[in-house]
Amino acid sequence: MVKVNSLSAQQRLLQLAKTQFGAGISTSKDIESTNNTQDQSQFSDKHQQLAARSGAIFNSASLNINQRAERRLQMQRERQQHNLERIMAQALEYCPESVSAQDVDPDWFQQFCDLILDISNTNMQHLWAKILAGEIATPGKFSLKTLHTLKRMSYKEAMALQQAANLSCRTRQDPSARIYFGYISRPSLWRLLTGRSRAVVNLNQFGLSYPQILSLMDIGLLHSSEIESGTLPAGQQLNWQYQQLSMNGTVCSKDVVLQYYKYTASGAELLPLLNAQPNQQYVEALKQLLVNIIRFAP
Repeated sequence: MVKVNSLSAQQRLLQLAKTQFGAGISTSKDIESTNNTQDQSQFSDKHQQLAARSGAIFNSASLNINQRAERRLQMQRERQQHNLERIMAQALEYCPESVSAQDVDPDWFQQFCDLILDISNTNMQHLWAKILAGEIATPGKFSLKTLHTLKRMSYKEAMALQQAANLSCRTRQDPSARIYFGYISRPSLWRLLTGRSRAVVNLNQFGLSYPQILSLMDIGLLHSSEIESGTLPAGQQLNWQYQQLSMNGTVCSKDVVLQYYKYTASGAELLPLLNAQPNQQYVEALKQLLVNIIRFAP
């Protein structure tokens, strides 16, 4: 059993009380340590900043509770208007010169405006701006389902999607993006003895951790389970496009099944908005993994 430090617990209780009530609570012991005082001061400063942003005012005798509520709502409306105008302005920077003659669906645009009101993170605002610009250029490019998925996405999840995009490739046979990570061979006596019936590459080494994969599945950007290709016969030609790199190869082993993570429709719509950075180490690791399965052209 872990022994709980009573002083640390008191500090945490004071912080929780300030967060909830905006004021301290009485304690049986005074905390006089200089470091603790500095920590509390930093916490108090951050707490006051957040309280000010929320429109909450503590110990204000000049305003009654109704006036404070009206002030909070006014600040919320102003913040939402600022977010709306900022994303609209950013979208101008991404609009291409040529656009479709078709107008953006008014219902789509209304829902778009409603969804961006509370988007304050600068990076997320840029993502929403790109969506609006893309929809203006090609109406119907982004579904309402994708908009609602993006609304649920945190900045941390957006960074996970960026890492996934860096490892994504397409095939000539199926242009939908996927992330290859392993293969399975049908069992045979030799494969059972050598232990080479299945092999995977650790994506975490290349920036995409398993918790990130699970989070992308949870918000509906990746399919909720690993995908297996059909059995690839020996001699089949493969044509992969990884970023700007073309990877052509020939299957040189019988009864091979490739494993990969596949994007959902919403994930596929969002993927082109990201600036994917090629990871050459991942490419080399994948080729090494498949060296006995696929013969890649030099």
